[in-house]
Amino acid sequence: MKRLLVLLCALLAPALAMAANLDRVVAVVNKDVIVQSELEREVQRIVADLRRRGTTTPPPTEFERQVLEHLVARQLQMQLADVAGINISDDELNLALENIAARNQLTLSQMRDAVIADGGSFEAFRDEVRSEMRLTQLRQQEVIARINVSDAEVERFLAEGGAAASARYHLAHILIALPPDPTPAQLRDTEAQARRVHDELAAGADFASTAVAVSKGQQALEGGDLGWRNADELPPPFVAAVQNLSPGGISDIIPSSNGFHILKLLEADASGGRHVVEQTHVEHILVKAESGREDEALARVESLRQRILAGEDFQALARSHSDDPGSAVKGGDLGWVQAQDVVPAFASAMQGLPEGELSEPVRSSFGFHLIRVLGRRSQDDTEAYRRAHARDTLRARKAEEMTQAWLQRLRDEAYVELRP
Repeated sequence: MKRLLVLLCALLAPALAMAANLDRVVAVVNKDVIVQSELEREVQRIVADLRRRGTTTPPPTEFERQVLEHLVARQLQMQLADVAGINISDDELNLALENIAARNQLTLSQMRDAVIADGGSFEAFRDEVRSEMRLTQLRQQEVIARINVSDAEVERFLAEGGAAASARYHLAHILIALPPDPTPAQLRDTEAQARRVHDELAAGADFASTAVAVSKGQQALEGGDLGWRNADELPPPFVAAVQNLSPGGISDIIPSSNGFHILKLLEADASGGRHVVEQTHVEHILVKAESGREDEALARVESLRQRILAGEDFQALARSHSDDPGSAVKGGDLGWVQAQDVVPAFASAMQGLPEGELSEPVRSSFGFHLIRVLGRRSQDDTEAYRRAHARDTLRARKAEEMTQAWLQRLRDEAYVELRP
């Protein structure tokens, strides 16, 4: 028996050593730790995403360090969310999942099947969405809610022609970040690093791979891809740096208060025009569906539908039977709405419904709806859009700078130990 145990231990030793190595601590973040298996899972996830984008990954050591910093920043934010008592209820999560599915033109069941077919766990997917929602609420509370854009700032922005800028740019971005309150030596060293990165890019280094390796921008692990941005959504120095570039061109180094930026112009669109929206005049009756009583709610809404088809007045039935108090007092009238004003299931049914025709029961996160379209129109809201867009643009500029500073402050004030 003793010899058998010795033999088993000898056979199992490599596997046990591998498992121990896999779960070794790679970072201490205040009271929590990040282990090797977490890092490996995140590396694999990001590598798969980069490959789908056609981006090559940088050398493993640089890449893993960048991913580990990403996990540290996420862990710090989750700790702060715990302290702030930020939680997401199952109802909130389910609504978010339904919206994600609808944006991808899937039902919730189809999205679950797609996640599983891709080798994932739907429960893990739910947990990831819940975590992202918590972090979004945290940033809203800690950063976004503190941003103020005055009417004077909007007026100045409009007077400078910001909201009239029609050019759009698809950009990639690298940030070589400065520490808070940098010393002259730190400023020189950071600028020298930015110069080296710029020289490597000019010599042909892959921009996306370099961004993954060295950038401290919020989109670094997506290859620095900022997506499409209107010119008025960008800081003026960014616009000045790219407006004369051809697609594929690399900007000079752009200094700022938080570091040195390098941009690559991926695509450009100089077209512009007025802002016209499609609006629908719609009325509805809502029957809420309580958990476990969906069949009862469906039977009730079906009965109302048959009464309307038999000639009873829609507005009278809405006043007496709709569970939407805001529209019930108006006979179910929601007024002129845009698709983004309503939940995806409602928008999809509304957009496909001929004028004057009564819908079948439409299921949404609120319950069952009967919908009738009263009219459609194209509305030129250019002036209102420009003012709203100006305010949103100014908020977005401030949010990007403040979020970067907030994340850096979290990192600086925390106890973080990275273990090689």
